Amino acid sequence: MISEPHFEEDVVALRVYAFVSQIVWPGTRRPRSARQALELWQASAVEAARQAASDQATTAETALWVLEDSVHLVTTPAQRAAFDLQHLDGRVAFRIPVGRWVNELPDAIDKLRPRRRRGTSAKAAS
Repeated sequence: MISEPHFEEDVVALRVYAFVSQIVWPGTRRPRSARQALELWQASAVEAARQAASDQATTAETALWVLEDSVHLVTTPAQRAAFDLQHLDGRVAFRIPVGRWVNELPDAIDKLRPRRRRGTSAKAAS
């Protein structure tokens, strides 16, 4: 849970973190129960998402492409084609729809309601 105030950059960054923290690249072994520090590519993905949330150039079409050794923000069809030609070429990559997530934020944040703390009324009744 994100405490108030809710900043759009933090919400998008947290959502991307939740996604990239689960990625295990082919050929990499990682025990499910092992606590993992953020790798450089994961930290880069989280920071790129944070920047996209505040960037005026971000649109609903903006995607964050995550590769094992780099991350790329791509918005236009021309950028997508250039990215595909220059970086993919049969490589494993994940496409994260950060532009769509940024567009959904105002409605999602408005729907958040303050939550009552658990256990406070039960202790008072004892």
